[in-house]
Amino acid sequence: MTILPILVLGALCGLIGAFAMNLFMRQVSTAYSKRVDMIRALGSFFTGKLENSASIGTAIHSLAGIFFGIIYFYIMNLMGAFQFPHAIFLGIGFGFFHGLITSYGLMFYASERHPIEAYKKATLEEGMLHLIGHIIFGAVVGFLGAMVSFML
Repeated sequence: MTILPILVLGALCGLIGAFAMNLFMRQVSTAYSKRVDMIRALGSFFTGKLENSASIGTAIHSLAGIFFGIIYFYIMNLMGAFQFPHAIFLGIGFGFFHGLITSYGLMFYASERHPIEAYKKATLEEGMLHLIGHIIFGAVVGFLGAMVSFML
């Protein structure tokens, strides 16, 4: 694949993957605790208040999904691994690695500096949920990458 399809398809698949991750995290937050609502926590980290934090958090998370979708696609293309099952396994692996770094940052950096008191304490369970969310992101991006490659 040339660079333009990688950019466009990676951005689109990353956005869909971010939506899937967001959907998972919202389902968990309604069943478990509002403290794991990643979108509101992300938005309020930058705004310092809960009002309008969902829209800011959604925008930031969508842009991050686009960015990381492009990176995942670029690396998969370099490896020549857009076929089944390689793309799915690579996506899961990338998501796992990405989730480990993000969960570590959440638990030991962002939570301590969060302006909202309810988000100041990140537990191991919340870190695990974020790790699972990133694995879902990677699996969706890998699956869609394999599907797109199959169609082309």
